[in-house]
Amino acid sequence: MRVLKGIIRLARKTTSMISPKLASSIMYRKVMNRKLTFNEKISYLKLNKYPNDKLIIQCSDKLLVRNYIESKGLSEYLVKLISSYDSVDNIDFDKLPNKFVLKCNHGCGYNILCKDKNALNKELTLKKLRKWIREDFGLVSSEPHYSKIKRRVICEEYLEDDILDYKFFCFEGVPKFFYIAQNVEGDFHNLQQDFYYPNGELADFYRTDHNRFSTRPNIPSNLNEMLNIASILSRDFEFVRVDLFNVSGKIYFSELTFSPCSGFMPIEPIEKDVEFGNLIKI
Repeated sequence: MRVLKGIIRLARKTTSMISPKLASSIMYRKVMNRKLTFNEKISYLKLNKYPNDKLIIQCSDKLLVRNYIESKGLSEYLVKLISSYDSVDNIDFDKLPNKFVLKCNHGCGYNILCKDKNALNKELTLKKLRKWIREDFGLVSSEPHYSKIKRRVICEEYLEDDILDYKFFCFEGVPKFFYIAQNVEGDFHNLQQDFYYPNGELADFYRTDHNRFSTRPNIPSNLNEMLNIASILSRDFEFVRVDLFNVSGKIYFSELTFSPCSGFMPIEPIEKDVEFGNLIKI
């Protein structure tokens, strides 16, 4: 009760002098005794800004983002596009190569990796795609900007060899840290990952929802090239995570992610969550 009365007194003093938005920020810092965390700011942006930002909606679309990459002069890093389909029924497997990747453009986790077309269960594949294409990922993930995407299926080239994901957390064009991730035996739920700083140094924070590498991968010789790509692709945004693949030394663009884990990425220690939140200017 004492805390509540204090909040009311503070509100009466501030809201009469300044805007409610600024007053809320001041009250939050006073009462909570800390600034907004990275996750809290991402949650705010995904609900208040992103659904009305045409560029963010375009760049969240796994098909239309290709136009943005090309506009930045980075088309050489795009995975080869084989085809795109407005309807699952338009997929003609006879015209596809023996190896390919099918994915929906409007969310996360809608991927089918085909290593051998002759062994592919086409009926099950189409069933999955029909289910996914009906799903409003924006509602499922509480990321409304995904709901604004026109749903399609795209087919891309299958990338050979072991793939490492490099995910660069960028603030107004500056990559501040990144993590390397790899699925163990292709299992999305068995993910190993570690955070690093741009100089390749292992970071002093971690995610609590994934395992760290038992044997850490080497920092690639083309890290600076990836950092440059991430910088170019992030300059138009207050925050974006630039996701890249590194396959046997060749870099490929993966996607742009504006609300990692939908704003629920568990970072320890909490002080780092606050520190990174300070980097996002709202």
